[in-house]
Amino acid sequence: MFSLYNIVMNRDLDERKMFGKLTLIEPASIVRRYAKKRTILFQGETPKSVHTIRSGIVKVYGITGDGVQRTVTLLGAGDSFPTSWTYGKTAKCIYYYEAVSDCVLLATPRETYIRALDQYPELKDQIFENYVAHYIAATMHVYALEHSHAQDKLIYILLYLATRFGAEESDGKIRINLRLSHQDIAEMVGITRETAAVELHKLKQKGYIEYQRFIYRVDMNKLQQLKGDDDLEVGI
Repeated sequence: MFSLYNIVMNRDLDERKMFGKLTLIEPASIVRRYAKKRTILFQGETPKSVHTIRSGIVKVYGITGDGVQRTVTLLGAGDSFPTSWTYGKTAKCIYYYEAVSDCVLLATPRETYIRALDQYPELKDQIFENYVAHYIAATMHVYALEHSHAQDKLIYILLYLATRFGAEESDGKIRINLRLSHQDIAEMVGITRETAAVELHKLKQKGYIEYQRFIYRVDMNKLQQLKGDDDLEVGI
């Protein structure tokens, strides 16, 4: 049986595992803590260091010309940002970065971070694997956005979230280890909160998902059958 204590402990273990070889940069880094909903970096800001998440969740988002916030992706333990600036592709941040939960980050000078990649092949391998996982998840997010129907958008964004932040429970369902409001999910696929609430309730009534107190559990097999995507195998 799962208890709140076990869920918290399992999440801590998962975060330590995801952080992995990034412990190699700790001696050259400064530990910084950000409270939930605090902005870490602003769009257009020139960063002073590479930020690596030791624990917590960070939201990456932009704001449209008419002032609507759009979530680009979510980052977790082991992820570093801002990627484009870190590797010299842009001079400034192209998105906003906000703490979704209380976060502990490592701030590392960019030159030190890049030098560590050359010095430690195992660190470079882990970061490469992280980016591959991001790429796969990002394509799922894009696929969700391309659909015209709200329910289709929500199905694919739930698959994305389950893949990126899910943990399999004893009954085979996937628990998304994030606290997500209807507004949070709506922002990720460009629909209204009201529409998201209605469509998510329909999925819940049909037994495809469960949610309570902002925590979602997903039946991956049922969602895939709903879409007829039997060839889509999502691994956790």
